[in-house]
Amino acid sequence: MHILFTRPETESIYLAQKFARLGHQVSIFSILQVQKKKYPPINFAKYASVIFTSANAILSLDQVIPSKIRCFCVGEVTAQQAKRKGFSDVVVAGGNYQQLKEIILQKVNKEDGKLLYVRGEFISHDLEQDLRRESFAVDSIINYTTIPSLDFDSQILEKLNKKLIDIIFIYSKKSAEHFAKLIVNNNLQDHFSSVRLRCLSENVLMPLQKIQWNEIKLFSPGNEEFCLD
Repeated sequence: MHILFTRPETESIYLAQKFARLGHQVSIFSILQVQKKKYPPINFAKYASVIFTSANAILSLDQVIPSKIRCFCVGEVTAQQAKRKGFSDVVVAGGNYQQLKEIILQKVNKEDGKLLYVRGEFISHDLEQDLRRESFAVDSIINYTTIPSLDFDSQILEKLNKKLIDIIFIYSKKSAEHFAKLIVNNNLQDHFSSVRLRCLSENVLMPLQKIQWNEIKLFSPGNEEFCLD
């Protein structure tokens, strides 16, 4: 089976390697390119814990990390990057926003101090506001943004034209919107009738519903291997 992952390469490479070991062909096309943003220096001593919902937020940190500060990561890929960056006390959620929120509510004592949420410019869920509604003190810092790719790269375009891709994973509504736009721009609307589409949610699926797919299913991050059939 030929699988196409559409997250930035830093977030897709772990899954790509995993599925390649299982015998699948794997391609990566980053619909959204990550670009660092300038941010004020972080005084980690002010915070009890730091939260990451994306590996890109960790990769975009330009500071030395105090190893003792606890960090919460949305999933395993993000946690691996956190450990590489220097975090040693890493709490890993099950791969989605709701699980991350729940594990923070379970494990963080509001009296321990303020939380820091390091994130990208565009988010699907406002974790900062959700935690504040639960009476947590939270600061957020934006240290990266995402820019849509202008077109498919030549190798991906060739594979789509030849209908070599069997299954595509889409992780955000913004990605879905730009993927749909690139499909139309390249007159590929009729090239997906044999392709299985996997989307993170109904909201993510919406921009791609006008395309004829062989099959559509929703999935949770971390459960990709169970969504191939």
